[in-house]
Amino acid sequence: MANGSQLNELLKMKIDWVKDEVPPWLFTLVDKGVLRDLAVVSLERSRAIAELDLRAMDSAIAIIKKAKF
Repeated sequence: MANGSQLNELLKMKIDWVKDEVPPWLFTLVDKGVLRDLAVVSLERSRAIAELDLRAMDSAIAIIKKAKF
């Protein structure tokens, strides 16, 4: 049986955890409206990544269902 990295390679999946590190002191310097806008951008980015991951998983499921062992 293939390990996780081998399976990712076989399925052409490139899973990379994204870290969005912001120093806490920055929040005290930035306008609240700007913070809101940045939060929306960050969440939209996270949603786009999740949608891509979901499409990749759907493709992987379809490939596995068609596989003959």
